[in-house]
Amino acid sequence: MEHFFDLVVVGAGPGGCLTAKTAAKGGLKVCLIEAKPAEYVGLKACGDAVGKHHFDNIGLRYPEGPELCWELRGVKIVSPDGETVFNVEGMGAKAFLLDRKEFGKRLVKEALDTGVELMDETTAIEPLVEDSHITAVRVTGKRFRGTIRGRVFVDASGVSAVLRRKAPETPGFERTVARRDLELAYRELRVLEGELEDVEYGYIYLTQRYAPGGYFWLFPKGVRNVNTGLGVQAVEGNPNPQISFTKFIEDRLPHIAKAKVLDGRGAYVPTRRPLDNMVSNGLLVVGDAACQVNPIHGGGLGPAMTAGKLAGETVLDALERGDVSYRGLWRYNVEYMRGYGSKQASLDVFRMLLQSLSDDDLNYGMSRGLISEGDVLKASMQGEVKLTITEKVLKFLRSIGRLSLVVKLKETAALMKLVKSHYQAFPENPDEYLSWLRETRRLFEEARKIGLRKA
Repeated sequence: MEHFFDLVVVGAGPGGCLTAKTAAKGGLKVCLIEAKPAEYVGLKACGDAVGKHHFDNIGLRYPEGPELCWELRGVKIVSPDGETVFNVEGMGAKAFLLDRKEFGKRLVKEALDTGVELMDETTAIEPLVEDSHITAVRVTGKRFRGTIRGRVFVDASGVSAVLRRKAPETPGFERTVARRDLELAYRELRVLEGELEDVEYGYIYLTQRYAPGGYFWLFPKGVRNVNTGLGVQAVEGNPNPQISFTKFIEDRLPHIAKAKVLDGRGAYVPTRRPLDNMVSNGLLVVGDAACQVNPIHGGGLGPAMTAGKLAGETVLDALERGDVSYRGLWRYNVEYMRGYGSKQASLDVFRMLLQSLSDDDLNYGMSRGLISEGDVLKASMQGEVKLTITEKVLKFLRSIGRLSLVVKLKETAALMKLVKSHYQAFPENPDEYLSWLRETRRLFEEARKIGLRKA
């Protein structure tokens, strides 16, 4: 194998595969580096669910055959006390439950079919930087140890972010991510003795007691098989998610506790808005490495595939123009932030609020319908929350000492709208970026202050 390529992609997950495939279809010579053996690319701790709309948006064939385990109509969100359940369904809530191993194999094959060269069982160690540009990556593995050179590089290596952490310094480029913006999750695949009562919906259980800063999930993958897990905010003092997971199912879901474990594994998951700048000189960052997840539920499959396609198109354009500096790759930032990124940024504001609320606050807010089921779907799909509370209701809430919770909700809803508009105006000119970034930091500092106030 010749070790010089137009594009080198580190990580053969959904984002990496879509990047590689898109660029190779455009005529580029592409290398895809993956630490796992090719047949195990998709295996990771994940909820395994991805919204149907993501496939529609990027024109990707729906999963079928062994890739597809189940289809869900929507999700049910359960209050901490179990007394209130929101049914969230509609076109935006429909989801596929994947066999990640089989789906991963399909995406790898589609990339290979376009001419991508796969270097599996190969670990990227670090980028090599010359004249403030990434020009190569050092790798080690069973088949090859040495240096792979390229014209452009994509970091799709997940939370480890092998290239991002040592990328050349460019304006506002974040090499590290704060622990408060990560979740530590533990997931198990289990098979029940009997059949599930409800197989059309996934379940999300809100519980600060068991999952501080996160939640517990249960997604059917058939009439007896489930993907179930729990995530906690990765800050000091929070419990081990595996221990909390076991306690939760023993206390709340004994039928799950009795089920046979097929697979169990943990992982860090970014749960924040996308990196403020996702390009450096000779580098684009995709997927979990770029924090391209839904900040509320941590789902990242769809956003990673969306970003991968866009990254591949950006590389084609940059190489045609002969500019692979961060300025030449800037289009990737603009198109992602003005589109999917604006929703993720808005939801990051909502995430900060949710992580600040107690179980009592959540029970009260859900039982009183301060946010409706329809608003939850709208928030998930569009990044917007609307509160319609009459003066009579406000007077009642003031009388029982709950007005502060409503004030936090109203301020959060207003800030979400501001943040979404701010991201939709992401600067096309990199020279205007630092001014945009200062306002971004001000808005999110305001979100943190709202969260810190007692409800």
